[in-house]
Amino acid sequence: MSWRVEHRGCQRSSYTVSIVAMNRESRDNQIQITIKVFGGLRESFQGGMQTYGLSPQATLGSLLQGMEADFPELSKKLIAGIDAGYLNILINGRNVRFLQGQDTELQAGDTVAFLPPVGGG
Repeated sequence: MSWRVEHRGCQRSSYTVSIVAMNRESRDNQIQITIKVFGGLRESFQGGMQTYGLSPQATLGSLLQGMEADFPELSKKLIAGIDAGYLNILINGRNVRFLQGQDTELQAGDTVAFLPPVGGG
């Protein structure tokens, strides 16, 4: 088992550091994507941005399943937003509604952003 430490830089005078446990086989066979979470969801996701490892040929649906195990509080909010139809999900800036939805394949280096509605006045 090896460990990788990821430093995310300074955001609002705090540092976000992720420690990811990986065995050699899974590390060699994974693609890395970036997950960004905005708005009120950000509190459930340790700073709003992280890299995440997935198996090759992963889809948005498999990402959501993996997040359910790794980030249960955030996952509940994402599922509620998806079911209610108000959560926007972007892959590399493109809304998944105009791609293949949860069947959209993810590639190494992709950025997946979860954007809840924003209101105010």
